[in-house]
Amino acid sequence: MAYSVVFKVQHTELPPDVQERARLLLDEIGETCNAVPRDDAFWFYMKESGMTLSFAGWKFSYRLDRGARELIVYHCEPVEEDEPDPENPEPVAA
Repeated sequence: MAYSVVFKVQHTELPPDVQERARLLLDEIGETCNAVPRDDAFWFYMKESGMTLSFAGWKFSYRLDRGARELIVYHCEPVEEDEPDPENPEPVAA
């Protein structure tokens, strides 16, 4: 059974299309996590910290609830202008 993506918070400035695309990306992450064996060290580290998805100028902080089979987005915010956007990397000078 795959993980359901649950947004526990909403940001008033988050465009609906960006949220929907983030949901699709998080669905893919949930599918991948579903394939990780239950006794893998990955789960120990997931208990200690969450993860962050940076996408389209936004950061989505999330954690996995294995018991509920949910990927929970507990915070989202715009990326600061001085932070690099992985979607649009700056060219590196040679």
